[in-house]
Amino acid sequence: MRTPIVVLLLSACASACSGAKGLERRQGPAYQDEVASWRAALDQAAADGMILVVRGYHAGDDFIAVMSNAEYSHAMVLDLGRGEVIEAVGEGVIVTPLAKVLSESHQIMLIRPADFTVDAGRAALARARTTVGAGYDYTGIVGAPSRDRYYCSELAAWSWNVPVDRWGPGAVIHPEQLTALGEVLFTSGPRDGKPDAVGRAAAP
Repeated sequence: MRTPIVVLLLSACASACSGAKGLERRQGPAYQDEVASWRAALDQAAADGMILVVRGYHAGDDFIAVMSNAEYSHAMVLDLGRGEVIEAVGEGVIVTPLAKVLSESHQIMLIRPADFTVDAGRAALARARTTVGAGYDYTGIVGAPSRDRYYCSELAAWSWNVPVDRWGPGAVIHPEQLTALGEVLFTSGPRDGKPDAVGRAAAP
């Protein structure tokens, strides 16, 4: 299959814009306690199937943040029990260790969908897992979604039975728009080397 022209343009733009937002990569031993506090907050407040939204340190995160002038750049479905997330990245839908996600994030936000119950969360997680191995929905991020491919926030919304096969740029689901699905239980704030209090609530 030929690569769509729009994907080539997006890839070129991503390369050109990478780092354009000037986000300092704050990683290493100085931030271990802070990252550990994020995991402690998730262990206290999260459950399987909830949605984790982050501002990551990858080039793709830079691209999304730059192009949308957004604070967050990526979304995933949480499997707290296994210490994993289900996420859609450039190579497709994959399973990633939660510890890796936290170590490569500048800040995180936990969302509990409005219809959340333990059983509903497990069902959403199971639904997300059925997509592992599917391709990335490159055309979906410009408003032409595929039925069997997913971009990150599309996957998170789809796992909670939100209709995602809507066409047009206005139908694209940005990671930050996932807050409309429910309640924000925790926000870390940007990395600053200081542990965040467990149970820290999101700003109203």
